[in-house]
Amino acid sequence: MMETLERRLRGMPISPGIVIATVKVEVAGSTAPGIYSIRRCEKQAEWDRLEKALCRTEVELNELKARVEHMSGADEAAIFDAHLLFLRDRSIMSKLHVEFDARMQNMEAVYYAVVQNFMELMRRVEDAYLRSRVADMEDVLRRVLKNMAGEHHECPSSRDKQPHILAAYDLSPSSTADLNRDLVRGFVTEAGSTVSHTAILARSLGLPAIVGIEQLTIEVKAGQEVIIDGYEGLFILNPSPETKEEYLNLRAEKEKAYKALALMRDLPAETTDGRHIRVATNVEFAHEYSNITASGAEGVGLYRTEFFLLNDGNMPNEEEQYVHYKDLVEACAPEEVIFRSLDAGGDKLPFERDVKEDNPFLGWRGIRVSLSRPEIFKDQLRAILRASAHGKAGVMFPMISGYTEVIRVKKLLQDCRDELNERGQAYDPNLRVGVMIEVPSAAMMADVLAPHVDFFSIGTNDLTQYTIAVDRVNRRVADMFRPAHPGVIRLIDQTIRAGIPTAICGETGSDLNLVPLLIGLGATELSVGVHVVPLIRYAIRHLNYEECREMAQLALKAQDSSAIKKLSREIAIKSYPNLFH
Repeated sequence: MMETLERRLRGMPISPGIVIATVKVEVAGSTAPGIYSIRRCEKQAEWDRLEKALCRTEVELNELKARVEHMSGADEAAIFDAHLLFLRDRSIMSKLHVEFDARMQNMEAVYYAVVQNFMELMRRVEDAYLRSRVADMEDVLRRVLKNMAGEHHECPSSRDKQPHILAAYDLSPSSTADLNRDLVRGFVTEAGSTVSHTAILARSLGLPAIVGIEQLTIEVKAGQEVIIDGYEGLFILNPSPETKEEYLNLRAEKEKAYKALALMRDLPAETTDGRHIRVATNVEFAHEYSNITASGAEGVGLYRTEFFLLNDGNMPNEEEQYVHYKDLVEACAPEEVIFRSLDAGGDKLPFERDVKEDNPFLGWRGIRVSLSRPEIFKDQLRAILRASAHGKAGVMFPMISGYTEVIRVKKLLQDCRDELNERGQAYDPNLRVGVMIEVPSAAMMADVLAPHVDFFSIGTNDLTQYTIAVDRVNRRVADMFRPAHPGVIRLIDQTIRAGIPTAICGETGSDLNLVPLLIGLGATELSVGVHVVPLIRYAIRHLNYEECREMAQLALKAQDSSAIKKLSREIAIKSYPNLFH
């Protein structure tokens, strides 16, 4: 007998919207193939089988790419370029040759083992974004194995004929693109992250979605009526009539509010008493460029260059970087693009394959890597400088812990200017230079650092992590990760009081509950995910700066994070209630 009591599960919202429908459960993934020995005379036949499967997979992926381009445009379709790169990745193919000769087993078994090994290596890196790329590799692996077995890929839920919500342990990007939009109204998964390609596709396709719902595949039963709340990350099983009525009304209100947001895109992001707050966006990929101006963002407040620099395992040279950076600067003109220099640990660098650290978060990462490899660092600096000749650009440096690092970085930057002068290559002499405040020591020395830079950008994710010694991806302590912790708020205040323009570029800037607090503390810019930009602009236009400033002074005296959040949330709900329940 199916359970009928209402239950609420919580996850991470990755695409906004509200859907009420029955749920279908999808079980997918790449099962380990059977293993058997082969003879030497069968080797070529095995390679031929693999090549045929790779070719068929390539055709499938290109068909998917064309389909997404038709639905959402070329930028979103470019997501599948990563799949195509994985399909013929030189490192994987090289390893496959070695392992196949050593094992003399059927090709699908060897291919599965090699790709799984690469996936496990990526799962262990510290960077959440790079870990999320495992889903892309899993997607390619599953398709190749199906094609080697002679199976045709079947779209998830292709047998379902009624509109529904899809529940799965995980969804690959191609499975997401394959979803029948006439039937699948939204999806929820147990795995996944907010920075995955699946999340990007969900937003571009307009599918409300939630990921990271613990025990989802155990708790949910096929055929149940459910609700996706893609705003709050709530997945409601067996909603009561009262809950359904509440969400039907809420959906109508949200749709009305979002229409108002679209009309406000060209209005300035100013508080009711005239204080302007720059609302910029965080960017990782070229396929996001087209959404920047459409969202109403005032340029890019954080361009994470490491995703371009480390994409295929080979560091691009100065000329390649220049062309890439120039494209972004031109796409955002006349607005400014802030480039963050390489922020990566040694475990992700192609020239440091053997680096292993017991505690990489406190180790060789960020500006420490760049300063220890000055020639590679200067390639990037010269490329950014040259790109600045084509629009408005700035550069900022991650993981700064004190004064000496700032002086060393500025010296290298000046060396690059001198070299470009000798070459006769143009750059903007007024390119703004900033540092990221992510380490408590930098926040405490903000007054010392301020005279040497043009702006600060506070990375609230790392600042929170380092201030209260909590790893937010460690489930044992994740509930202690509190961006509104009094210690973190006081460090943000101390940074802003140094008196230079200060941006918030971490996830805290996207929290509608905390926007009044950040504005009240004096932040001059919020840099957020592109899909959040309209919400933040709307919130700012309904806030009073003086009221926020008075509240922030009370928050600085509060003793715990709940009291701080309560103060800020009260103003948020009063000022823009239609963005909440």
